[in-house]
Amino acid sequence: MIPINKPCIGEEEKKAVLKVLDSLQLTDSSFEGGKFVREFERLFAEYVGVKHAIAVNSGTSAILAALMALDVGEGCETLTPGFTFASTATTSLFLNAKVRFVDIEPKTYCISVEDLLRKVSEKVKVVLPVHLYGHPARMDEIVEAAERYCVKVVEDAAQSLGSKYKGKMTGSIGLIGCFSLYATKIVTCGEGGMITTNDDGLAERLRMIRSHGQFRGYDSKILGLNLRMPQIEAAIGIEQLKKIDKFIRARRENARFYNEELSRIENVRLPVEEDYAETNWSIYTVYVNRKRNEVVQYMREKGVGATVYYPIPLNRLEVFLKHTQPGPLPNCEDAAEHVLSLPVYPTLSEEEKNYVVKVFKDAVRKFL
Repeated sequence: MIPINKPCIGEEEKKAVLKVLDSLQLTDSSFEGGKFVREFERLFAEYVGVKHAIAVNSGTSAILAALMALDVGEGCETLTPGFTFASTATTSLFLNAKVRFVDIEPKTYCISVEDLLRKVSEKVKVVLPVHLYGHPARMDEIVEAAERYCVKVVEDAAQSLGSKYKGKMTGSIGLIGCFSLYATKIVTCGEGGMITTNDDGLAERLRMIRSHGQFRGYDSKILGLNLRMPQIEAAIGIEQLKKIDKFIRARRENARFYNEELSRIENVRLPVEEDYAETNWSIYTVYVNRKRNEVVQYMREKGVGATVYYPIPLNRLEVFLKHTQPGPLPNCEDAAEHVLSLPVYPTLSEEEKNYVVKVFKDAVRKFL
């Protein structure tokens, strides 16, 4: 089976893990974090181009901590796209805030600025644009709309580490950026997340939130949780981040190959890279006009791990039905019915890429 994604782990990561084990410093509950965490944060902030990076134990924790730092809670409203992973929105529910869903653009699958403008208001405290599949959202217009109503912008950059919007790294444009370091991401620690910001006060608050609201140990000043990143994860992340440019180059080449090989197929829409964007090609997603599930099943039977991100839009998920206002999200629902993703990870061989193309073309001929 050619999986949808495969972590690229080398000897460097293995040696880094052993170094942590030999040090016996497996974790550190201090405000600053352990030495491996601090070094990972320094390198990450430098790469994204921000003053602060705060390591946490997942991308979900990154969003939750960001909303907590901005005092999102009961009586607050947040806006998120209706086509993304659930935690973009469930984190608001955990804080008893109200979530409203915004439709997406059909070409990029990112939040629709036009629908955002219809729904943003003084009631909204935070908008969370998602750089879905690694393609940046239209941040200038999103920030402008948010500023008009004094709304904070928290970028869900879970899939977009290394992607650029008009030359700026995603995660450096809004007030806060939130990244995932899950095993399927561009850079992985197995699990893990990172929060980025240029705001000194928010950075201090976020470091407290990730460790029980403490500043100097056993002195909890604000509500917090244990969201800390262990030292082993940070050590892996350090080595992964050193390789990110190589990873992205390979992904871009693989995406170029697919675009070229699949460009003449009817009833299929290929992913785009808008002129304002430089995407990391975290996920290569195509749109098929019909029988998407049959295409996916056929490809899996032939040994290609085609996957659907995401088969149900958020407004249809049971967890949100009693918490959100119903409303049409036609582009979200259309994408959920028609998209599928193909393997694009850096270590795909030429033979594997050609096989993915062959199986996809065979599936299209059979079902479309």
